[in-house]
Amino acid sequence: MADINYAQNEKYFKPVSYKPGIISIVIGVLLLFFASFGPVVIGLLLIGLGCYLIYRQTADRPTDADFDHQISIALGGLRKRALEKLDLDESEVELIKPVIVGGKIFGGTSDVKRGKDGIYRTSECEGIVIFFAEQELHAFKYQVSLVNSARTKESTDVYFYRDVVSVSTRSDSIPVRVDQAQVPVHLDVFRLTTSGGTNIECSMGAAITSSDNEIRAARQLIRDKKINAS
Repeated sequence: MADINYAQNEKYFKPVSYKPGIISIVIGVLLLFFASFGPVVIGLLLIGLGCYLIYRQTADRPTDADFDHQISIALGGLRKRALEKLDLDESEVELIKPVIVGGKIFGGTSDVKRGKDGIYRTSECEGIVIFFAEQELHAFKYQVSLVNSARTKESTDVYFYRDVVSVSTRSDSIPVRVDQAQVPVHLDVFRLTTSGGTNIECSMGAAITSSDNEIRAARQLIRDKKINAS
């Protein structure tokens, strides 16, 4: 996978505060109007400092599109990474296309920001890949922070078709804290449930997410395999 720019991404979530810069400019302007030569120089310096402080709040701050590109980088190589972690060859899992799902993580250590486009973005994202072999399915889950390289989790599982109870998607409205306020955020979620009570769950919405037809094909394959095994 390409490198994630953690430092730049951290700036995306850092609150913007123009207050110190504005205060410096106001004091500088007052000195210009009401002071003699010496304080005038100080006033000019304070105005310059204020302008610099305001500039620093916006300089090199990623746009919404820049951050979306970072999500694409984080999840873009998910299929290849899954094959490596599961120690699989592509030829072993060619029954149907793998189900790939990716999306945002709300809650926990995630920072949340409402973009200029009205979309809520988080500092952590996740993805799963499910491959389908003749007798079993292979699952890989990946969770990654876009602001902290130490916060990365990976897990792998293998399930027999007969143990899969359901493959489902659902839409939730979850409360999320943004700028000291609780707001409802819409979230689509993919879930695979097994008879042993194990769940593989991942939010949806990233560009890598499989189509509805591909998810339906996975449901049908699991259904057929369970019927043939009974």
